[in-house]
Amino acid sequence: MTVKMIQVEAGWGAGGVEDQAVEDQAVDGAQRRRAGTTRRRGLAGGAAALSALVAAACGAGGASQAPGPRQLTKESITLSWATPGNQQELEVYGKVAERFTQTYPNIQVTGDRAASDLTKLVSLIAGGTPPEIMFATINNWPSLAVQNVWLPLDDLIKRDRFDLADFFPQIVKPYRYDGRRFGEGQLYGLAKEIAVRAMYYNADHFQEAGLTPPAPDTAWTWDEFRQATRRLTKRSGDTAERYGYAMETWWGMWSIWAWANGGEVVDDPWAPTKATMDTPAVVDALEFWGGLVNKEKVAPPLAAYKDLGKSDHFAQGKAAMYNNGRWMVPLFRRSSFNWDVMLMPRNKQRAQLLTGSIFGISKGVKWQDESWALLQFINSKESQALMTEQGLLFPSRQSVARSDTFIKSRPPEHNDLFLKDVEVARVLPMHPRYPEMEKAVGVESDAVLDGTKSAAAAAKEMTSQVNLLIKGS
Repeated sequence: MTVKMIQVEAGWGAGGVEDQAVEDQAVDGAQRRRAGTTRRRGLAGGAAALSALVAAACGAGGASQAPGPRQLTKESITLSWATPGNQQELEVYGKVAERFTQTYPNIQVTGDRAASDLTKLVSLIAGGTPPEIMFATINNWPSLAVQNVWLPLDDLIKRDRFDLADFFPQIVKPYRYDGRRFGEGQLYGLAKEIAVRAMYYNADHFQEAGLTPPAPDTAWTWDEFRQATRRLTKRSGDTAERYGYAMETWWGMWSIWAWANGGEVVDDPWAPTKATMDTPAVVDALEFWGGLVNKEKVAPPLAAYKDLGKSDHFAQGKAAMYNNGRWMVPLFRRSSFNWDVMLMPRNKQRAQLLTGSIFGISKGVKWQDESWALLQFINSKESQALMTEQGLLFPSRQSVARSDTFIKSRPPEHNDLFLKDVEVARVLPMHPRYPEMEKAVGVESDAVLDGTKSAAAAAKEMTSQVNLLIKGS
């Protein structure tokens, strides 16, 4: 017997959400990896503020979020929605669900947090009980796409004149698939965010070290960045009291350095046929990146993160710079120092990593029009404004990203840098076996950071392992 297991977030119908926290992890992997604390900040007042924002954005009856003139069922039904994230994000989802039910009183929405995990979602799909609204990260999406379990959206978008043009094209493309390559064909999900990794910096540390950050539209060179990390690192004997830079250590983060050096990790990220991490441009970038830890010693060794997370090194003033996504903002706003963001360092060119996540509809769903109405509602301007107001995301809608809701949500002061980063952002290999690739590459890059393997030797092994996975697909 198949049993549908739904972890309903407590109080969705009454305005509250069960307390949840998401541990800070290294990558947007099986579940969106983000800040490592509960990030509580006046939740009671926050709920009231969210309600006020929704009312202002949607009107008293919520009519402006209604997805169109389509007549939906009059039956009393329940739709399940895979909802990822921490407590604040879940609270916003709860508010969106409430507004949807106010518009359609006969349609209840339950949040299924467990179903946002890839392993759990695969299990639900295999059992024939997936949620109506599914969730996937950009790196997990290919493994699900090839299973043909998502409902294509193009006909629905055209039928209801959904304003897809408002979304950044860079974050629409990855969720298209034509059966042979990604980035082309039918669209299977709507992105709620764009995840690019700005460089956060502690302005107080900069002032103490006599450093001036680069102008908002300018990126430091690698050498300028390295020199800055040296000046920002503080030592007492052999002990580092403060590091110049704390880094996320997974594949995507060092790929930014490889791209900035003119390299590429595979020949074609949309339909890779071979890995290219053993090329000189990538090897040199990997050596520079690893050298910040094992040679320059301006970044913490891997062992240091066992006691204090990567983001917490920055949040607690133990590191002067740290690069990661917009979702770090609520955590850093609780810090006692002044901080801002700047562009990632450049070498031969500027580069950024593009990731994110989508909500989509389970193929074969019984209530297709109702699920599509909910999906539109979730990805409306008003709903994205709620998430943006909390500082959790860089919205995928251009109208929201360019509005005061995002630009003037401070700190950071220079939110417009996220818009500049999108222009140079790239995707990692869009491939069904990406999770295995990431694991294999991670073993080698960790060896570089530890100084137990040269960048050249590690890159050679990475290339070999990824090629085996590509050819074995």
